[in-house]
Amino acid sequence: MDSIKLRARAKINLSIDIKGIFEDGYHDLEMVMQSINLSDYILIRKVNQGFKMTSSNPDVPLDKKNIIYKTWNLLKEKYSIDGGIEVFLEKNIPIAAGMAGGSTDSAAIFVGINRLFELGLSEDEMIEDSKELGSDIAFCIKGGTYLATGKGTNLKKLLGLDRNIKILVCKPNVFVSTKRVYKKFDAMYKESFDVAYRPDNETLLSGLKNRDSQKIVDGMGNVLEPVTKSWCKDIQRIENTMKKFGAYSTMMSGSGPTVFGFFKDYKSINKCSSILKKRYSQTYITSASNKGVEICGNK
Repeated sequence: MDSIKLRARAKINLSIDIKGIFEDGYHDLEMVMQSINLSDYILIRKVNQGFKMTSSNPDVPLDKKNIIYKTWNLLKEKYSIDGGIEVFLEKNIPIAAGMAGGSTDSAAIFVGINRLFELGLSEDEMIEDSKELGSDIAFCIKGGTYLATGKGTNLKKLLGLDRNIKILVCKPNVFVSTKRVYKKFDAMYKESFDVAYRPDNETLLSGLKNRDSQKIVDGMGNVLEPVTKSWCKDIQRIENTMKKFGAYSTMMSGSGPTVFGFFKDYKSINKCSSILKKRYSQTYITSASNKGVEICGNK
């Protein structure tokens, strides 16, 4: 095998709660993550030596700053891989958007390099290695729906959203730094963590288990949303527009600024999408998925 093509799915958060901060500075999280079908596509090809990357999106860094390079370098060094790679990234997931776009690309590199160079790593071994690079990569390797706790790498599989639910995703025309969001959250709540806007994960988990859409909506919440909203007013505007056109639930994903909404019919979601797209080009209609990284071609 000389090349491999992978599909790397984005995620949305159905909930994010922060319970505290560990001694090493990482946050103690409790969140529910859901894979969606909005995806990047990555083609990896073996070459004799080195690393070269190209992308469909000019905003993607192509050097050592990119997590794709960092993932390749980690695997090459740890497993003494002989040879190099060329990577083409078809970037469809919004950048710096709270949708694990970088993490899912990294997950695809783990899966692709493992297969392409016949490393023989198990899923658990890839996940353990991924912890050196980021906490969301573990979820992206698995895909589907999971309750993530601790630093975000303790994963418990859940029954996911009904795949018939129509999901509208809209990213404001700004980039948001995850580090900046968490830093501001810490400044606001570090002493007491007395956060008024918390999810009810117990209700959310019950809703997912029993396919109870009302309980799912009642349990959803994101403690980071008020933080990001404080400097990105478009989040509320997008949520208001989605509700106006029939969304029965809206929320910010991750550290933002992307907003998603749940719709019951195509007519409503299509109308809302066309309105939002006039102002926000990164607006997508998608659906839930029970898969993460997927191999979709090799030769």
